[in-house]
Amino acid sequence: MAIRRYESKDYENIINVCLDTCDPVTQQIPVYQYVKLMFCLYYIEKEPENCVVVTDENDNAVGYVYGAEDYDEYHKNMSEHLQGIAELENGIFLPDAYVEMYNHHIYKDKYPAHLHIDIFGEYRSKGYGSEMIKAFCDNLRTKGVPGVMLIVGVDNERAQKFYERNGFQLLAKKKSGCAYAMKLSEEK
Repeated sequence: MAIRRYESKDYENIINVCLDTCDPVTQQIPVYQYVKLMFCLYYIEKEPENCVVVTDENDNAVGYVYGAEDYDEYHKNMSEHLQGIAELENGIFLPDAYVEMYNHHIYKDKYPAHLHIDIFGEYRSKGYGSEMIKAFCDNLRTKGVPGVMLIVGVDNERAQKFYERNGFQLLAKKKSGCAYAMKLSEEK
């Protein structure tokens, strides 16, 4: 097992991890899988330098942390991807957590970066998630990014505790999710 930066050979594996780790409700609704995949493709195609993977013994990616380092750039680039999907077929709306992440502009001055993490179930609870988050944040620090945030489900207490153990602090709790953040450098 190794933690390393994303490489183009990881593309299909990252997609598999993304779709396999959808929550059970999302797995039953193809349109939500599509939305999650759209977000996944944005990060690995537009910001691959901000993607860290954990690999198995055959160097196949089995988990990832990816994200954007600058909210304004992310918002500008992602706008193209999100046009026309606020309301999808049969009146199904974009999940609240995605809207919340996309609109995290209220935190952008202190925490311009954000991240997502997914890992195949059999590789969880072994420390790889923490190692990937550390590598991802170290990468942001080298770029002078002052802080990173994320949104986690309001009922996902296990994930909330994971982020807290990894240095994230709760910023806000709403019905659509809990916003967590970590400072990466001192404010100027």
